[in-house]
Amino acid sequence: MNISLTERANRYSKATQLVEVDSVVQFEIPMHPKHEFFVDFSDVRGEFEEKVVYKALNINPKDFTYNYKVNEDNKTLLFLAGMRGSGKTSELLKIIEKVNNENAFFCVFCSLDIGLDINDMEYMDILVFQLERLFQELEERKVEIGNDIIGAMQTWFSERINEVNHLIRQSEGFELEIKAGTPSLLSFIGVMAKVKSGLLGTRDNADKIRTVLKNNFSDFVLKINDFFNHVNDVLRQQNVAQELLFVVDGLEKVATKKERMEIVDNEAGRIRQVKINTIFTLPIELMYLQRKLEAFSTIVSFPFVKVKEQNGDVVQEAIKRFEEFVYKRIDISLFDKPETVQNAIIYSGGSPRELLRILEYANIYADDDKGFIDEIAMNKAIKKLASQSSQYISQEDLKHLKTLKENNEKGISTPFGKEWQDLLENRIIMEYNDGTYKRVNPLVEASELYQYHVG
Repeated sequence: MNISLTERANRYSKATQLVEVDSVVQFEIPMHPKHEFFVDFSDVRGEFEEKVVYKALNINPKDFTYNYKVNEDNKTLLFLAGMRGSGKTSELLKIIEKVNNENAFFCVFCSLDIGLDINDMEYMDILVFQLERLFQELEERKVEIGNDIIGAMQTWFSERINEVNHLIRQSEGFELEIKAGTPSLLSFIGVMAKVKSGLLGTRDNADKIRTVLKNNFSDFVLKINDFFNHVNDVLRQQNVAQELLFVVDGLEKVATKKERMEIVDNEAGRIRQVKINTIFTLPIELMYLQRKLEAFSTIVSFPFVKVKEQNGDVVQEAIKRFEEFVYKRIDISLFDKPETVQNAIIYSGGSPRELLRILEYANIYADDDKGFIDEIAMNKAIKKLASQSSQYISQEDLKHLKTLKENNEKGISTPFGKEWQDLLENRIIMEYNDGTYKRVNPLVEASELYQYHVG
């Protein structure tokens, strides 16, 4: 478990006055299932079924156990694909809560935006970070790993650092300092921390580390697969878990689409060689790679919550679940009437993140003398966010949005096309069910630009 995520979430409790609202609508803080703010949306996500995730992981969904004997050569690589702000991280934390035990997995949560540089990241960085997080979890949970295999790994990485330093000397840069020590989890954590600090340093040094690891990848992947197998044996021997499970979250936060593409597409060959159970989040704009990825992985779509049907009917069960989501964070007395909250929910389009943004802005516009958020403040917030959401929509985009509106009015699905990818990435349109139902973001629909050109 990534402790920092839990610690950040635990700072917050329900707002009972306006001055406290801003702290409880922070959408970058995912909620652990045990937190008072947590709301389970899994049964209102259309065709998404949580048990599919457990089945893909070869977990028995009835008792959340894992049979390592029948899955000895059957490691799962699962991509959980969904739009940013759909609640993937909270869903993953819930999954971890259920399977992180002696009868299933030893879960290692890797939050890329906390551990790495989202402005400069490659797959080699992620793999190094996974190893660092594994060693930290093993040390924290006092799992005893034999020093022989740790020594072999430590020696290998020390040799690679020497290769990196040779390249650095040639360019007259600052070398990576590493101290030799008796092999142990703590000493190896130090080695991995040094490698990762090099990746987080100058771009030149980071590229040299990546080059050395890539040039030695065939040997590297053999070493880490052997190490993972050894750790799995130890976990079973010490009655800690049946096997390792890595959860790599935050790929959609990597700064550019090009870098996200290179990690998922260009490095697919290396990703598939790492033989350990792993869940990756997959940015929605890369879903068109589905056929390529399904050759060696499982893809599960994680959609927004559908608050309106394709014909415009409101989904009351989803509205009630979002009301729970709001009132767990903000006391009901801080709103003038239930309809004000319901209006915010409709305009969120079923995105928890969009709803929190709307509430954040409504709080900004709220009259402090009144002491609550009223319909006037909510309408101002929606108008402001509508303008922001539509600011960079092009003439070509508007043509696509018009097509989407017409298809939904006719009750027909909009076929896949790469022209939708940027619109999905930028949350101009939203996706539901298994991807067959798309609609324009309600905030975009509310904009003057959309109303004028599409209607």
